[in-house]
Amino acid sequence: MLRAISATIIVIIILIPFAYAKDEEEGFKVGEPLPKFILKDPDDKEYSLEAILNKDKDQKKAIILLLGDPKVRKEGNEWAKELHKIYGERKEIIIFVIADLRGLPFFATDSMVKWGSKREELPVPILLDWKGKYSEKIRTYRSKPNIYIVNNEGKVAFHEFGSYSEELVKKIQAKVIDVLKDKKGAQN
Repeated sequence: MLRAISATIIVIIILIPFAYAKDEEEGFKVGEPLPKFILKDPDDKEYSLEAILNKDKDQKKAIILLLGDPKVRKEGNEWAKELHKIYGERKEIIIFVIADLRGLPFFATDSMVKWGSKREELPVPILLDWKGKYSEKIRTYRSKPNIYIVNNEGKVAFHEFGSYSEELVKKIQAKVIDVLKDKKGAQN
């Protein structure tokens, strides 16, 4: 009886990660409205997707969201730095890293996480998704960086999973151009 219970517990422990695994085809599709967020950076400054969309409504803009869990943080940071090099001074292109903090060890305090996020010295704001609720809501694929481009209407204009590559950078650049051409933002 004890062996059967032990075997069952081992099987459950092995299968738990697969229950949370996401298929790469998941995520919001082009043309779908992306759920709004209200998240804070490590300095507790609040950012809201709705406020960003409503600010200067007549100005064309592209909002780039880079999401991922702690395992892909380094890749997400690489994306943030490269995209900032390309778009750094352009006010109509807004870039955020959204850090999915689900699964942090129990001993990682809020102040440790905030301190570590500040130490990364990224050129774009890091928004802390403490319990991963926003990342879960938009069905973030957890083992690769997720890149979303959102148009003026708050709809997904581009969504891709992947590690940094020149090919993917070119796709992003092309989509940003498309989004900025149309006042509402491209949706294809």
